[in-house]
Amino acid sequence: MSRLKKFLGVSLLGGAAVLTFLGFFHPRSYQEGERLEPLLVIADESLRELSGLVASRQHPGVLWSHSDSGNDPILYALDTQGNSHAISLEGVTLRDWEAVALGESRLYITEMGNNLNASKKLGVYEFLEPDPKEPGPLRAERFIPVRYEDQERFPPTDRWHFDCEAAFFFEGSLYFITKNRPAFRLLVQEESAHLYRLDLQNLGEENLLERVDSVEGLGGWVTGADLSADGRWLAVLVESPQQSIWLFERPSSGDRFFSEATRTKRYKFYEGGQLESIAFITEDQQESLVMINEARQMFRVELAKFGE
Repeated sequence: MSRLKKFLGVSLLGGAAVLTFLGFFHPRSYQEGERLEPLLVIADESLRELSGLVASRQHPGVLWSHSDSGNDPILYALDTQGNSHAISLEGVTLRDWEAVALGESRLYITEMGNNLNASKKLGVYEFLEPDPKEPGPLRAERFIPVRYEDQERFPPTDRWHFDCEAAFFFEGSLYFITKNRPAFRLLVQEESAHLYRLDLQNLGEENLLERVDSVEGLGGWVTGADLSADGRWLAVLVESPQQSIWLFERPSSGDRFFSEATRTKRYKFYEGGQLESIAFITEDQQESLVMINEARQMFRVELAKFGE
C-alpha cells in the first residue's frame, strides 16, 4: 500500500478531479466482533510496513516476512516472542511486494501490488528457504513473470480486479487472491475476490494466471491469506471496512476453495490496525493464526473463536 499512500499524500491537494478519481470515498472501519489485543509489539523499528507472513516448516517457530514498497529488499525471520533477524536479498527489485508463500523448501515473494491495475511487470521471486540465522545476502533463484489471463487493458476501463495482496501454495501451484475495486475508484472497496492459479511445473517466458474461482460478500478487501499445514483450511484476511478472517475448508476434490468449500467460518474483529499478513502457526501441538500489522503489533487468534 505504500505507493498508494505516497500518491494520496501528493494528489489529495489536486482538488475535485482527484476526489472524483477516488470515488468520493474514504474507508471506514466497523466495530463488530471482538476487540483485538496485541500479543506483543516487535521491538525492531527497522521492520516497516510488513506485508507478507508465512510459517517455516523446516524451522519450527520461525515466521518469514518482508516489507512493502519503499523499503529495502529484506527477508525477516520472526518468532512469537518478538525476536527478529534480517537477511538481505539480492538479484531482486522491490517495487510492490505484497505476500510470501512457502512451497516445500522454497519461498515465493510476490511482486503483485497493482493499485492502479496498470502494471505489466508482475511476477514472483523464488528463493531457497534459508537458515533463519543466515546473514545474507540471499540471492533469488529466479523471477517468474506472470500475467492475468483475462486482463486485456492496462488499466482496464470496466473493473480493477488485478491487484493482489494474498497468495498461498497448494499441490505444486501458487494461488493468488485479488483485491477488487471498480475501475478508476481507487479507494472503493468491492466485497468480491477472484482466485488465480499458477502451475509451477509448466513455466515459460510468459505465464498466464488461470482464474479458477470467485467469491462475493467478503465484507471488504482481501489483504492476506494462508493455507494450514495439512491443507485443510484456507484463511483469508479482510482488512477493512469490517476486519475479519474467513476460513474455507478445502473441497473434497479440485481447487475451487470458495465456491466448493466443504464449510465456511468467519471471525469478526476490530482495532487490528493496518493488517496485510496472516499465517497459520503450530505451538504446543495447537494450531492458531498470527497477524502482524504495519505498526509491528502481533496478534494471535485461536481457531476456537471461529463460529460455523
